[in-house]
Amino acid sequence: MARNIEDKIVFALSPSDVGPILTLGIPTAAWEYMKDGKTHTFDLTSIGVPIKLMLFGAESHDAAVKTLQQAAAQQGIPMLDERRTDFSIKGKDEQ
Repeated sequence: MARNIEDKIVFALSPSDVGPILTLGIPTAAWEYMKDGKTHTFDLTSIGVPIKLMLFGAESHDAAVKTLQQAAAQQGIPMLDERRTDFSIKGKDEQ
C-alpha cells in the first residue's frame, strides 16, 4: 500500500570523521501515524549503510521503554538501561 508523502519520515546521511550521521525529519502526519504504536522502518543496508532503523510511538517515556523491555524479554535478549546517558552529538570542543 502506497503511503501519502506527508505520512513519510525523511532522512539524510552525512559523512563525518566518526562515521555517517543519520538525520530524521518527522512531519506531523508521520508523528500522528506513530503515536499509537505503529512503526516506521528504514533498511539502509540497501544503500550500503549497515543500519536498519525502526521508530515507534508510545504515550509516554515509560510506555516506550516497557515496549522495548517486553520485546527484548520475548527474544531472550538482555537489555542495558542507558536512559540517563547523554547520546547527543557533541561539538569538537565538547568531546
